[in-house]
Amino acid sequence: MKFIDKVVLGVLAIEHLGFGLYGLYAPKSIAELVGYELLSEFAFSEIRANYALFTILGLLALFSIFFNNLAKGTYFVYIVIFGSFIIGRVLNFFIMGDLQTSIIVAIFAELLVVGLCVWRIKLVRN
Repeated sequence: MKFIDKVVLGVLAIEHLGFGLYGLYAPKSIAELVGYELLSEFAFSEIRANYALFTILGLLALFSIFFNNLAKGTYFVYIVIFGSFIIGRVLNFFIMGDLQTSIIVAIFAELLVVGLCVWRIKLVRN
């Protein structure tokens, strides 16, 4: 595995493990960051379910550093998931007609993840 792939996967692992574990441990705190109110057990479950996804993504990126045959699949999974986030945010803009700065920042960050993964998936040899 090339050094650049270890760096990209390492950054993805740190970012998503960090957010994922934070959301699993403190769902109320993470919900407040985006303006959610957790008014039921189901609401807590939804936050934890989503942040479990981020945790697993982070673990997948981490394992890909050590098990090189996972790298291409990991990049593909990131492209699909974060691409769907971008699509959802763009659809939200068309439905709501508003694009707040925080949403623009999130789209930019997700485009960065997708762009890095598209770039690396083309160059990884499995």
